[in-house]
Amino acid sequence: MKNAILLVPIALFGTVLVAQDTKEVEAFVKEAVAFAKGHPKEAFLNEVSRPMGRFNVQKTKRLYLTVYDLEGKVIGHGKKTQEVGANQFAAKDKAGKLYIQERIELAKKKGGGWVEESKINPANMQTQQKRTFVGFHGGMVICCGMYEG
Repeated sequence: MKNAILLVPIALFGTVLVAQDTKEVEAFVKEAVAFAKGHPKEAFLNEVSRPMGRFNVQKTKRLYLTVYDLEGKVIGHGKKTQEVGANQFAAKDKAGKLYIQERIELAKKKGGGWVEESKINPANMQTQQKRTFVGFHGGMVICCGMYEG
């Protein structure tokens, strides 16, 4: 009986953490869209890819953005700057879903929202669901994701 009582708070705590992460990711993308609206495109993309830029993992220590144009080309990346210039339009997740195309379509049709894909989590090398929040401004598809825990 003692063990069962201990498991309930752990399960509830885990659920709360995922919800906070979801809100944090969404707020991060909305902050990026607001920044993009107030600055020239080049300044925004520089802020994403610059090592100590406000949307770069080196600055945030956790979150970063990936920014695509409408053809699926990476135009800004807050972690893997070597991907800038790569066209990922035909990229598929572990289930075969064309997830970049899904992000672009969501951005064009609804201005953004949540999508899910099945990917390898680099933290544990396991295939997991990744939720990505998508924003949209000026032909830029602005994304930040998190793995389901």
